[in-house]
Amino acid sequence: MSAGAAAQKTDFKSANEMAALAARQIDYHLMGFYPITPSTEIAEEIDATYAEGLHHIKMIPAEGEHSAAGICYGASTAGGRVLNATSSQGLLYSLEQLPVQSSTRFPMVLNIVTRSINGPLDIRGDHSDLMYMLSTGWIILLARDPQAAYDFNIMAPRIGEHQQVRLPVAVAFDGFFTSHQKRRVEYFDSEADVRDFIGPYRELQSAVTPERPLTIGPYMNDVCKMSMAYTSAG
Repeated sequence: MSAGAAAQKTDFKSANEMAALAARQIDYHLMGFYPITPSTEIAEEIDATYAEGLHHIKMIPAEGEHSAAGICYGASTAGGRVLNATSSQGLLYSLEQLPVQSSTRFPMVLNIVTRSINGPLDIRGDHSDLMYMLSTGWIILLARDPQAAYDFNIMAPRIGEHQQVRLPVAVAFDGFFTSHQKRRVEYFDSEADVRDFIGPYRELQSAVTPERPLTIGPYMNDVCKMSMAYTSAG
């Protein structure tokens, strides 16, 4: 990286807009997604900027959040840098996929725009959805404003892809209060500065490389899993 502080711009944006801006600057390989309020704007913004030719993120719409999580996991096992965004019931629908992503040590970034859990139907913001994430093995970064949402989205792939970490990272922020309300923000003027900070994706293994076959997440009994845990700790 070049010496000195990278040039930044000042603007007036919401956290959803800043999360989408960070994704565009990072230029992920793929986003598997299913829209659910109040996170829908993130996918909308990324899709709109893709139509403008501003990035190369391959967007794959799913028939539900569970499938979206599976698309993201599959892409990450194939060596892709992957992004997703969801909220509330959508997070719960995808929940069984999340420990698989972390326990097999495939990084990705998931924006969680926090929202109340039904029922009765309530789309306002709280953290009842995020609480279900606490035991899934994911790193969670909780942003209090649009600026932090942008900063954490820039930091997340570098943290999760670190060779001594190798974990998926969730960036969470309050639905509507933070996701939709615009605030004064600063962001990097040059996409190159963002990509230099994060670095190229380092593929350790891939499920789609025939000359290097591997098994991902094989069946193991509890004794073997405990042995692995002790070996890792030691």
